[in-house]
Amino acid sequence: MIAKQSPLEGKHTGTAATVAIRELPGLHTIDLRVAPGSVAQLVVTGALGIELPAKTGQIQTTSVPGGGGEAHVLCLAPDWWLMVGLEEAEQQLALLKNQYHFSAVDVSGQRTTIELEGTHAREVLAHLWEQDLREKSFPVASVSQGLMAKAPVVVCHIAPFCYRVMVRSSFALHLWKALADAAEEWLIARKINAGSPF
Repeated sequence: MIAKQSPLEGKHTGTAATVAIRELPGLHTIDLRVAPGSVAQLVVTGALGIELPAKTGQIQTTSVPGGGGEAHVLCLAPDWWLMVGLEEAEQQLALLKNQYHFSAVDVSGQRTTIELEGTHAREVLAHLWEQDLREKSFPVASVSQGLMAKAPVVVCHIAPFCYRVMVRSSFALHLWKALADAAEEWLIARKINAGSPF
């Protein structure tokens, strides 16, 4: 297993009343590659007890057994999924690797996740993201890849007014600064309303 890192040391700023930006370090992430519609896919989904979203750009949310919260399965390509929050997935699939053709690799240490939550979260992202974030184009349970402030990212619309940006650890601080700059007007407005100094 790759060591989980926190390149931003758990940074957070703002409030969900306008926009809150926080790092979610150490999210357990498995990179799954398997041919869609194959016997291997059927066996993998049966072993995990989950459904893989069939369409690129979709997110499947599932409950973690034992009350472990929610996990998310992101479809990044017809044969490529990222499974986030399924801690036991690698162990559950280990015994199947010699019998079926698929790949399941722990990539938890490659990226960190920055979450934006609040009524202005979409506006903050729109400053840096060229893709259409409006609800009709990017509804809840959508995922997309691209560049944000020149950093390769995976953007997820997790819930109303809540987005997650998965970014390579080496780009994390650069992206954090860009997001904080984009959110500055709402962060300053919060400080003024709270009577805080600049």
